[in-house]
Amino acid sequence: GGVPILIPGDAGSDELASLLDCLDGLLLTGGDDADLRLLGGADPAPECKLMPPEQQACVFSIFQQATARRMPVFGICLGMQIMGLAFKAPYVQHLETAQTHTCGQKHKVAPSANSLLSSICGDDAFEIMSYHHQALSSAGDQGLLATAVAETDGTLEAVELPDYPFGLGVQWHPEKTPDSPSTLALFCRFVEAAATFHGAKVS
Repeated sequence: GGVPILIPGDAGSDELASLLDCLDGLLLTGGDDADLRLLGGADPAPECKLMPPEQQACVFSIFQQATARRMPVFGICLGMQIMGLAFKAPYVQHLETAQTHTCGQKHKVAPSANSLLSSICGDDAFEIMSYHHQALSSAGDQGLLATAVAETDGTLEAVELPDYPFGLGVQWHPEKTPDSPSTLALFCRFVEAAATFHGAKVS
C-alpha cells in the first residue's frame, strides 16, 4: 500500500520541491473553493467558500512541479478542479443542479471508452458519491481529456492528463465509499503507478 504524507498548505515553491524529492505520487484532495480572481477570473459566487490564498498558491505550485516530474497525480473533487484550472478549463462556480451533487448524493458516471478510467473501473457506468457544488464545464482546449460524465445531468466527472503515465482527476469522493470496487481499483492503480515511479527513480 501507500504511505500518506501531509503537505503544509502554506509551503513555498522551494519547500515543495524538497518534499517532492521524497514522494512517489501526488494526491490532490477535496477542499474549499478556488478563488478565480487569483487566476485572472471572475468574482466568487455567493455560494462559494474560498480556500486561503496561500493554500491555493501551494496547490497549483505542487501540481505544476509534480507534472513537470511526470509523477503520478490523482485529483479528487477540488483536486480535479485544480487540474482543470491549471489547463485553463472553463469552470462553473455553482451548478444549477447542485442539489444532485452535494451532501453525499449518489448517481452513476459513465467512463469514456479507451480511457485510463475505463481501464481501471471498466466500461460500464458505476455508482459514485458526490459532495460538490462546482465543476468544470468542459475539459477545455489545452489538451486535458474529459473521460466521464454524470448520467443524471452530464456534469463532467473525470479528466485525464494527455500522454501521461497516471494523471487522473475525479469529481466524486471515492474515499467516502471505501468498500466500493471502483474505489479499491482507483487507489490500487494509483499506488501501483507510484511504485513504478519510485522504481524508475532508484534504478
